[in-house]
Amino acid sequence: MFDHLIHIHQQFKQRDTGIELQRFRSITTQNPQKGYVLDAYNEYLILTNAHALPIGTRIISDTNSLEIVQGHSSLEGIEEFSGLVRIELPQETQQYPVIEFIQIVKE
Repeated sequence: MFDHLIHIHQQFKQRDTGIELQRFRSITTQNPQKGYVLDAYNEYLILTNAHALPIGTRIISDTNSLEIVQGHSSLEGIEEFSGLVRIELPQETQQYPVIEFIQIVKE
């Protein structure tokens, strides 16, 4: 099984970037809201549950963009976002998931 925290610590060690704070952050989506905005300046939000998001969900930040497609249900990898993060659920969705991140504040 893929261990997100071990992977994250390895990535930040390779970048020679220290971690000041590490915690879980979740966004609970609710009908009828389709769009969400998060400030993630001087930190990283690492998506850990792409498999739970509806097909067509978009997450766009200053550093990365991701659109959930059919194949994400089998991925164990993680996606990293920083800066202004926008989350857009598909207009036709009936699924309102909890979106889970690991929040990393760098030293």
